[in-house]
Amino acid sequence: MPTVAAIVCFSAAACSPQQVIVIDGDTIVLQGEHIRLEGINAPELKGKCREESIRALRSRSRLMQLLAAGRVEIERDGYDRYRRTLAFVAVDGVAVGDVLMKEGLARKWVQQYSGQQEPWCQPDVGQALKTWN
Repeated sequence: MPTVAAIVCFSAAACSPQQVIVIDGDTIVLQGEHIRLEGINAPELKGKCREESIRALRSRSRLMQLLAAGRVEIERDGYDRYRRTLAFVAVDGVAVGDVLMKEGLARKWVQQYSGQQEPWCQPDVGQALKTWN
């Protein structure tokens, strides 16, 4: 699993250097604790289509860059259905999830997709236009 060295703070007074394992764009492991970034959904590495897998690699890579760029602040907020810790994660005060969503590497987490096609498998029109121009 890819790891990144980061200064991690669970409270203002408790910061220390840590090795953070980055599972994908919305899940990290810190000292054996699986932490799910609250409020976002990133594509899965073993996605339902090739496009999802490619996007998942980009999302994971960007999360690694963000975590290595400054002081990582983690505020726990319960657990998800898989018993991962849900947490707000920020780097130097900037919400990591917001950055990933702004860059198109994650989406706002919703409970259901109402039977729609997997959203990550739809063409990324914005990315296509960037590379075409």
